[in-house]
Amino acid sequence: MAIDGSKITELALNTSPLTTDMLALVDIGTTASQKITIANLLTLFCTNVVVQTFTGTGTYTPTAGMKKCLVICVAGGGGGAGGINTDSAGGGGGGGGTAIKLFTAAEIGASKTVTIGAAGGATTAGGDSNLGGVGTEILKATGGGAGTAGANFTALGISVAGGAGGVGSSGDLNIQGVPGRRGVIYSGTSGRGGGGGSSLLGKGAQHSPIDTAGTAASGYGGGGSGGHAASSTNRAGAAGTIGVMYVIEFLG
Repeated sequence: MAIDGSKITELALNTSPLTTDMLALVDIGTTASQKITIANLLTLFCTNVVVQTFTGTGTYTPTAGMKKCLVICVAGGGGGAGGINTDSAGGGGGGGGTAIKLFTAAEIGASKTVTIGAAGGATTAGGDSNLGGVGTEILKATGGGAGTAGANFTALGISVAGGAGGVGSSGDLNIQGVPGRRGVIYSGTSGRGGGGGSSLLGKGAQHSPIDTAGTAASGYGGGGSGGHAASSTNRAGAAGTIGVMYVIEFLG
């Protein structure tokens, strides 16, 4: 019922309200009748979305009017290991971990340091990614581990481990990267280097064929594959891919 006793449906329609116009509401917590301006009401709504992308270390400075932001943090992928001389295969690198969290503007503050994990080279792990700086991070993902290097084998069926998948921490959702696959020797001249593990946003490299070097991963945070050596030539493992951070901002 309106103030003048009319039904709401009987009132004149205002097709161009001002943000200073008022609406009636009931406070659920106290059941008290209160008033609110349209401007006050609009502060509850998202009016625009902005995405900031980081592929290297830097600083996240919120866009003016940011109310909340969804941060997707992916670490670097691990590198695959090499096969050494005859009858040797290396393991694949692990995929980088991922952490995802929704932050308020107050939690971010004026700015936050961004660290992006480097791609793991042959036999090295991927780097960690974080928001907030090392030791003061508010969101973190660890890099995928490196594959285990091959050695000269004489027994058939010998295998070496792939790198461990990285992990996320402090997120609303923490996702582990896929571990790298094992490098395997099938016979005196055949085998394969282990395939790389995938991350949420990166694809691990396929296993390497007989007597070939590993192949690089793709996307963000994927692990490189290991190499397989069937001759006297060493076959190197391949690199993973760098991490990334997406900050999806909701503006009011």
